[in-house]
Amino acid sequence: MTLNELINRASAAYSDGLIATEYWNFKRGRPRRNPKGGDTLALFIANEIADTYDPDDSDAEQINTVLHSLSTARDDLDAVSTALAGELAQRQAAGRPDSCNRKDVQP
Repeated sequence: MTLNELINRASAAYSDGLIATEYWNFKRGRPRRNPKGGDTLALFIANEIADTYDPDDSDAEQINTVLHSLSTARDDLDAVSTALAGELAQRQAAGRPDSCNRKDVQP
């Protein structure tokens, strides 16, 4: 499978296909240097696929490599999410004011 084919397959599963439309340069076969969009997750996926791609690997090996990379990232995101949820629970249990209630702060 070519790198562009792998990107197309991943992009087809991503919301609005942004990986291919905003974050990938098909002509050069690499992520765009200055993407127009602001979806850093789509950019991350494009970069992970490009960084781990080996044209000598079989299609299954290429897919497994991407799956491993994305699984590792998912584990990291889960760990951060769990830690922040725990912090929020501790603050609420301690009766501390929730600064996220301010209109200028995004939770």
